[in-house]
Amino acid sequence: MTGEPNGVKPMMHFDTDMDAGVIEFTVDGEVTRAEYDAAATEMEAVIARHGKLSAVAVIRSFAGMELAAWWKDISWGVGHLTRIGRVAMVTDIGWIVAASRATGWMVPG
Repeated sequence: MTGEPNGVKPMMHFDTDMDAGVIEFTVDGEVTRAEYDAAATEMEAVIARHGKLSAVAVIRSFAGMELAAWWKDISWGVGHLTRIGRVAMVTDIGWIVAASRATGWMVPG
């Protein structure tokens, strides 16, 4: 996903390998609802094609999410738990590592 029309670099971008059913996210700042919506649409397309979604999340920095994006992320995740295959997270942000370990049992792989 390239920059937005107004030339602002997105804080979350993603690349999809539709053949493999894998989506890779890179987060570097605050995630907006528009960015999350674009990613959710792409995740739905992967699920429609493969039945499950695998993901790689690279988190360079995380300055939060717009409230509407948080709500969408929670509701999307809960509604699609059985459609998530494997997830790998790459970050050196301590609290994200701890949260990932605490909730990792919910996602197989």
